[in-house]
Amino acid sequence: MATVTTSKLIPAHLAQQIADQIDQVGATPMIEARIFGLLVDGGYTPEEIGPMVGVHWARVFNRLALRKLSGDAQGMVDRGALSGDSGYYIAQLSPQAQASMLTRIRNGEFATENDLQCAALDIQDAEEAAIPA
Repeated sequence: MATVTTSKLIPAHLAQQIADQIDQVGATPMIEARIFGLLVDGGYTPEEIGPMVGVHWARVFNRLALRKLSGDAQGMVDRGALSGDSGYYIAQLSPQAQASMLTRIRNGEFATENDLQCAALDIQDAEEAAIPA
């Protein structure tokens, strides 16, 4: 069986220096997403990035998903008005559904973070069910 290797656009020592910026800047979830995105664009996988920053690859994957958020939602994550964890759930939604969720958040419709995440999952399920098979 042939081994597939991916070429790295960023040498390993520079990739580690980039990853180390997370600790040096007191990274928010969006800053983590941007740094992880640079590394992915440089040819690294979440499985390779995780050990560089001392987290499980799934956290890297979840933070990378934040890049799919609208600019408004990314700003909310940057300001701490939306957690990175809830941002992950909202990032799975269409742009229209994201905008609707942000309005609901601003209107205080969710008593807990769990309520927000469950609502996002319900919308995601409805959007997926609407896709023709």
